[in-house]
Amino acid sequence: MATLATRDLTLGYARQTIIEQLALQLPPGKVSVLIGSNGCGKSTLLKALARLLAPRAGAVVLNGQDIRERPTAQVARELAILPQTPQAPEGISVRQLVALGRHPHQSWWQQWSPEDEAKVERAMALTGVATLADRPVDDLSGGQRQRVWIAMTLAQDTDLLLLDEPTTYLDLAHQIDILDLLRVLNREQGKTVIMVLHDLNLASRYADHMVAVHRRTAYAQGAPAQILNEALVREVFGLECRIIADPFFGTPMCVPFGRQVPQ
Repeated sequence: MATLATRDLTLGYARQTIIEQLALQLPPGKVSVLIGSNGCGKSTLLKALARLLAPRAGAVVLNGQDIRERPTAQVARELAILPQTPQAPEGISVRQLVALGRHPHQSWWQQWSPEDEAKVERAMALTGVATLADRPVDDLSGGQRQRVWIAMTLAQDTDLLLLDEPTTYLDLAHQIDILDLLRVLNREQGKTVIMVLHDLNLASRYADHMVAVHRRTAYAQGAPAQILNEALVREVFGLECRIIADPFFGTPMCVPFGRQVPQ
């Protein structure tokens, strides 16, 4: 089972430090969710975990080894990432885009195979885009495009899935569908899922492990029931709320007050 961690990780752009000396151990075989305010560094951290951003100091450790010391193709066979705003080549069809997920498994001696075809078809079926297979990605709605990108990530068939706001552009029903799918992949196939979510209540419902990113580090990490409380929401988001038990799932549920605080 794949493992991913950070060791004294420092990240930044130009003269700005975003993450500083972060020590993080993401539990293998679990669903981990990164939460935090806009601009706190969640997406930056996810990029570093996927080897898309070089650290200023420290390291990302994949399966016990510094990820920067691993060949790119090998890393791509062990983890897949869905960035926040992916861009598709102009004119590409849904099937062609999903098939790009199989690229890390190709080589001059191992070309397209029936296994590749099967994994592409399965990924499209799981995400509900099989009927769109021959349509240009450019013609799809934002929500449909997001499901196609997720299908490409699934076609890559890695033990680690990193997703930056995978529910972006999706209506509530499709948000639940995608999060349910990720949970099934985790529970039934043992995939480790690490994702950024903004909705605290959905994050609490689906996360086994939660990391609150704040003040350039992990302000708190652990099971949602252990770390998500009113003090954390006040500190991390600057918001007054009440945390109650979800009446159906029993997970922490955040009821935000905003400007109108009840007596």
